[in-house]
Amino acid sequence: MREILQSIVDGTPGAKGAVLMGFDGIAVDQALAEGAEADIESMAMEFSFRFIELKQAAESLEMGELTDICIKAVHGTFLVRVITEEFFVALLLEHPGHFGKGRWMLRSTANALRDTL
Repeated sequence: MREILQSIVDGTPGAKGAVLMGFDGIAVDQALAEGAEADIESMAMEFSFRFIELKQAAESLEMGELTDICIKAVHGTFLVRVITEEFFVALLLEHPGHFGKGRWMLRSTANALRDTL
């Protein structure tokens, strides 16, 4: 699992780290870029409870299941891909991170991560 997360980080220019986490806020595993000083686990834990609310809102508005979330802020971008009903993978990008490449890496590794759970 860590190898998959590390491949996401290594394959995305500007990535600080990736984490696989449950919507309950418990991290399964994470990988950081060399020299990165990001607390991606705490970030994902704080956002995880808001993601539950977003999932419920999307369903109540008949948008269907939530698949991706993007949070752009002054000091970084947090990309999220929902893996299962209980888990998501998140990638933290510094600016100028490669947003499109990060989304592609999350999407292309989702099945492999799902298989490891």
